Amino acid sequence: MVSVSIAMATYNGERFIREQLESLAAQQHLPSELVVSDDGSADNTLAIVAQFATAAPFPVYIHQNKNRLGYRANFMRAASLCTSDLIAFCDQDDVWSPRKLAVCIRAFEDPAVLLAYHNATVVTEAGVPLGNVGVFGSAPLTAPLASCALGFRPPGFTEVFRRPALDLTDFWEMSRDWLDPTQPMAHDQWVFFVSSVFGHTAYIHEPLAWYRQHASNLYGWTRDLRAWTRPIRFSRSVHAALSSKAGRLKRMEEYAGRFARILEEAAPALAGDWQDRAASGATKYRNLAELFETRRRIYTTRSFRGRLSAVRQIVSRRGYRTGWAGWGVGRKALAFDLCVGVSVGHLL
Repeated sequence: MVSVSIAMATYNGERFIREQLESLAAQQHLPSELVVSDDGSADNTLAIVAQFATAAPFPVYIHQNKNRLGYRANFMRAASLCTSDLIAFCDQDDVWSPRKLAVCIRAFEDPAVLLAYHNATVVTEAGVPLGNVGVFGSAPLTAPLASCALGFRPPGFTEVFRRPALDLTDFWEMSRDWLDPTQPMAHDQWVFFVSSVFGHTAYIHEPLAWYRQHASNLYGWTRDLRAWTRPIRFSRSVHAALSSKAGRLKRMEEYAGRFARILEEAAPALAGDWQDRAASGATKYRNLAELFETRRRIYTTRSFRGRLSAVRQIVSRRGYRTGWAGWGVGRKALAFDLCVGVSVGHLL
């Protein structure tokens, strides 16, 4: 029987955690353990978990942090304390389908799969459906380094992964979170990055959890994820795009560069396929960082000839190939750079 640990990070979650715990106990494929890492809850969270542990159909281990870690490090700690072959991240305020673990573990019948993630139904506090997170979906199976993990990651509560995805945790603090560059990557960003470099990732279209939205969500789903369906005032959207372009490209350059450095430093300690993939991944991310640096010059160079030269350099390197899947910046970027960047980039 496949062994699966659940890694749950908690903090003042008394409002919804009981329902989540009940959904874990109702799994068709029961986990081998629930590991709870609490970050200093001041409410009844721990009492609820302790009460659940007395009758749970699997062992429940509760760990209390001496000092506040923040949700990123708290999830990483919870995962590090798990002992099973597979690990599933678990938020304290969602509800899992009884089929979740049973369906997810099927993906790991393929020994090359390092991580699986699934769709989920977005609901209100009261459980009223709002939509789904299928916007994060991808092909059913993606090979190592077949696409770039830059700026993309599925929500953590949808991820189930093999323990080796944690093998590079010593390098985690070198990373930077896309939403908060002062912090290391979120747990789900990090594990997805590692998994996309070193193994296959599997996507399951079936919604296998209810993703609850409430006032205390650290990050949540909004209809802005589907912003292309909403009317946007042209002048405001263009102004925002132009004014943030150089800064955004700088961040992406730094982000890709950090991925490259992490893989470069990790490679010597790895062996076999993992060492080869680390080296290949480092090269790909380094090239991507150079593409962003070149593209940024289109929006910072005063010379028309200099801006046009930057576009030509990207074209010569086939840098405008199809988006993340092709380790390029995308064909839309070419149109934008030619029509806007070359023309008025010097005014930004």
